[in-house]
Amino acid sequence: MPHFAAFRFLRPVKALLSTLCILPLSLWAQFSFGVASGDPQPESVVLWTALEAVTQEETVVWELSTEPDFSRILTSGSFTTSPERGGTVKVIAGGLEAGQTYYYRFWWNQHVSPLGRTRTAPHPHSTQAVRLGVVSCAHFEAGFFYAYGALAAEENLDAVVHLGDYIYEYGRWEANWKVSGRLHEPAHEIVKLSDYRERYAQYHRDPHLQALHAAHPMIAVWDDHEIANNSFETGAQNHQPEEGSYAARRAAAMQAYREWMPIRPTSEKGYRAVKFGAMVDLLMIETRLDGRTQAVSKEAERHRPAATHHMMGVEQAAWLREHLAQSSAAYRVLGNQVIFSELNLGILPSDRLDRYNLDAWDGYASERDALIAEFAQAAPIVVLTGDSHCSWAFEGDGYVELCTPSITSTNFDEFASPPLARLAGTMLWATNQNLEYVDTRNHGYMVVDFDALEARSTWVYVRDIKSPGRWNVNKRRHRRILPWKSNMLRR
Repeated sequence: MPHFAAFRFLRPVKALLSTLCILPLSLWAQFSFGVASGDPQPESVVLWTALEAVTQEETVVWELSTEPDFSRILTSGSFTTSPERGGTVKVIAGGLEAGQTYYYRFWWNQHVSPLGRTRTAPHPHSTQAVRLGVVSCAHFEAGFFYAYGALAAEENLDAVVHLGDYIYEYGRWEANWKVSGRLHEPAHEIVKLSDYRERYAQYHRDPHLQALHAAHPMIAVWDDHEIANNSFETGAQNHQPEEGSYAARRAAAMQAYREWMPIRPTSEKGYRAVKFGAMVDLLMIETRLDGRTQAVSKEAERHRPAATHHMMGVEQAAWLREHLAQSSAAYRVLGNQVIFSELNLGILPSDRLDRYNLDAWDGYASERDALIAEFAQAAPIVVLTGDSHCSWAFEGDGYVELCTPSITSTNFDEFASPPLARLAGTMLWATNQNLEYVDTRNHGYMVVDFDALEARSTWVYVRDIKSPGRWNVNKRRHRRILPWKSNMLRR
């Protein structure tokens, strides 16, 4: 598949405008960060873009239509951006119909943006099937974002769920797994607001990420690398005293995230519910900044009482339990950052890995066990997870966990030969009884389908992310989730 295949729905529009001499195609370049949409509701959706090097207030006009050629403008408006907003533009297009596809664009000083396509959430009583893309972990220097381009080309998605590590905070350093010439900007580790803004700008110039945003609405939440590695409420493993105040760094990182991501102003805490009709209640949780205590350093401490050692603050934990108890949807789906299920890595002879990842839910076992008890009363629960860079499917009491691979971030593929990486996966599968599927070496994304009979998870892997040029999908792996069976996961 050519890496611009995801733009195929744009080609007829561009060709039409060029033929009519209405708009030279070069004018699309004025919106070099592309367009995006997100947080769909039945009657509204967020629309986003940004301008280059804004030095004063600038007014941007937006338009929305049911037709890709904009022969009929359904609604429009304007937004004034400024240097204080980093040149970003974010509006909420309202008064829309549920479950409908729309096209949108922006105008600024006679320049027009690329065309975007979005979709509202289904009517609250709709029983139609729901299809979600799931992604996480895109390290710019580790490879090309081909998986974003492939997901852009997927048909009939209701939304893409991004589970974090949208950017990485690291500066440049030498590593044999990095792609030559694909270098972070700025070159140093990002700490200040201007640094974070520059890093988001770099990512948003990537054509594959632009294709994804232009094709589907995104529901996003941050993990740690949007701030600093292994971050928690009051600090981070990758924040040092000489880098200044962690509180100031966290505030700068969150300001840049809210500016550059298509999330609603009401989503500032990260956790929120997104309904897809009567089929799916998507509960996005936030497990980094809202009350997370520092990870323990010893395995023996991972069962500390949840009252003093927790991923979520009191308010969020109560919110989650209330939504789980009150949901009447066919599926309660959690958008979760780090692996939820127990995963014993001790079988692997590696000095890179501890027996348990104490930065994941394994390090907060008491809080997790209490949640699993809640799951048994609210089943079926499907947990969607990012962070680990590998593909996993776990089955627990009342829930199934499906973990998406990384877009580019390193997994076993970067540190072991293919046979050894496959052997590691086999050893983990054999020694973890709750683990039904594992792939430790491929990069890509997930697509999860929900209907009245079952849910289906598809892991989609792309070929070599290190090579420039053409690419294609390498393979797909599937699992079925039968929600009312004692063993839910099936091949």
